[in-house]
Amino acid sequence: MAIRLQDIANDLNLSKMTISKVLRGQTDVSAETKARVLKRMKELNYRPNISARSLRTGQTYCVGMVVPSLTDPTVAFIVRGINEVFRSADYSLVISAVDGDAEVEEREVELHLSRQVDALIVLPGSDASNNPQTLTITTTPVVYVGPCPPRVSQPSVSLREDEVGQIAVQHLLKRRSKRFAYLRGPRTAVADQRFTGFLEAVRGAGLAVKQEWIFETQPNESEYRGGFEVMQRLAAGRLRPDGVIAYTDLLAAGARDAAIAAGLHIPQQVQVIGSGNLVEVCETGITLTSIDLSCEEIGRKVARLTLRRIEEKGETSVRSVTLSPKIMQRQSTLLS
Repeated sequence: MAIRLQDIANDLNLSKMTISKVLRGQTDVSAETKARVLKRMKELNYRPNISARSLRTGQTYCVGMVVPSLTDPTVAFIVRGINEVFRSADYSLVISAVDGDAEVEEREVELHLSRQVDALIVLPGSDASNNPQTLTITTTPVVYVGPCPPRVSQPSVSLREDEVGQIAVQHLLKRRSKRFAYLRGPRTAVADQRFTGFLEAVRGAGLAVKQEWIFETQPNESEYRGGFEVMQRLAAGRLRPDGVIAYTDLLAAGARDAAIAAGLHIPQQVQVIGSGNLVEVCETGITLTSIDLSCEEIGRKVARLTLRRIEEKGETSVRSVTLSPKIMQRQSTLLS
C-alpha cells in the first residue's frame, strides 16, 4: 500500500499541513521538525504524488527546454546549473534538441506547450531570427538563454560575449604578447561578438590586426585538426604570432600541439588561450589557459528566473541578466 501524507502525520503526531509545508520547503517549520519528517519519509520510502499535487495546484511542476544540440558541452553545463536549482524546488526539466532545424524547433515548442509545462526555456540556435511563431503568442512563461531574438520581449540570461575576446587579449598583453592570431570559429552571432571584442582590444592597445592570421573554422570539421593545421602554417611562416586565441578549447589544443611539434616552446615563444574551460581538454599535456563562460552560473540564474516567472504567473517584471566570462590561467600562458 502506498504511503500517504496522513500516514506520516499520524506516525509523528503532526498535522498533515506541517508535513505538506516540509515538502514545499516552507520556512515556518522548525529545523528539528523538518529533520524528523524527512528522516521518516526516507525510512518509509515515501514518494510524493505529483499527479495529485498537479490537480490541486493546476501546475505540472515540469519545465520544457529547447536547445540547438545535445553535443555542445556548454549546453550540458547550463543544464547542470538548471537542474541544481530545479531539484531543490521539485521541478523536472524536459529537454528537446532541434539540431538547427527551424521546423523541428517549432514542433518541439508546440509539444512542450501541449504538455502544459509551467514554463519554457529556449536556447536559440545560430540563427536567432528563426524564433518559433508560437512563442510570440503563448501565455506560458518563457525565458531565453542568451539574447532574445529580434522583436521578442522576454527575460533572458546571457553572457557578455564581446568580453570573451577582450579579456583574452588583455591577458596576453599583460604577458608581453603583441602579435596575435585568432581562430574565430564559425559564422554565428556569438562568434561574431567575440571576434568584435578581440578586434576592439587589439586596436585599443594600438596594435595592428594581421588579416592573414585570422582563421575561420569550417562547419563539421574536426576542431582539434583545424587548430593543428592552422598552427602548422603559422609556425612555418617567417614571422610568427606570439599569442594564439581560439574560439574553443579543442581548437586551442590543436594549435598548442602543432606548436610543440614544430619545436616552439610554450609559453616562452607562443602563448595559447582557449574558450570553454573544458577540464578534460585543458588539463592534458601543457595545460591550457581558457576563458570560463560561466555556463553553470547561467543555468542557475535561468532556473531561478524561471521559477520567479512561474510564481508571478508569467508577468514580465523580471529583468534580463548578463554575466561576464573569466580567465582561468594555466601553463600555456604562465610565464616565469
